[in-house]
Amino acid sequence: MITQTSHRDDTATHVLTRARTTAPAVAAAIGHIGTCPHLPRWTDRTIQITADLDGHRKNARAFHTAVSTAPCSCHHGIPEQLLADVARRWADTLDAGIWYGQSAHRSSPEVREHSRHQYEQAISDIRHYTDWITSGTAAQTIRGSW
Repeated sequence: MITQTSHRDDTATHVLTRARTTAPAVAAAIGHIGTCPHLPRWTDRTIQITADLDGHRKNARAFHTAVSTAPCSCHHGIPEQLLADVARRWADTLDAGIWYGQSAHRSSPEVREHSRHQYEQAISDIRHYTDWITSGTAAQTIRGSW
């Protein structure tokens, strides 16, 4: 028999593991595009506990805001848009993971399954997106380089 606590623990472990293994791909995409002194430092902290998810999410939101609102001569056009989009997508993915973790003990099986699917889809989407960027395909598709 699966208890409520073991289901919650399994969900938390799953969320943390998927986020921990995806974070380096997100950081690699940010690094591939390039950062500058006008932007907040992209966190390289390892995701180990649930609080780390929130720390990464806050960092991604701050990074997105800075890219989207701060005038910067280092990035403009497509690179700026890609940086903002990667940061937003990562923050949204972490939101989905946090929600999935919370739904493990508060929600009906249907809501838990829906939130699990949303998180898995977000993880898959960000992995494909970051792979597209770091493979060089983004630059070829956009017909430019940065």
